[in-house]
Amino acid sequence: MNLVGQLGGDHQQAAQQLQGLDQVDPQQHADLLNQLGVDPQQLQSGGYQQHLDAQQQQDFQGYQPGGDYTSQQPSFSDPQGGGYQEGGQEYSGGYDQTDQEQAGAYDNSQQNY
Repeated sequence: MNLVGQLGGDHQQAAQQLQGLDQVDPQQHADLLNQLGVDPQQLQSGGYQQHLDAQQQQDFQGYQPGGDYTSQQPSFSDPQGGGYQEGGQEYSGGYDQTDQEQAGAYDNSQQNY
């Protein structure tokens, strides 16, 4: 639920669908994870580790263990409460490719012949 919220997905829908599950198995629950916007293969390979690490911070304002998750009101927009920061840049789960070269593209503008 927290990961879905951190990635910008519908964390309330995730709370409803995941309520009652003690653990989410990426293989067993792959279809559900895909519906919620989480790549099960990336989850299993550790691709979301920065998000999971952020959940361990004392000031994390996401869903807290125990109780009824659907009645909790987590916050994922505050960098102190759900996203994570790296080098002064706030990340809430989205990926901004504006300053990145496209994957697979070849940039020859800096080549000297």
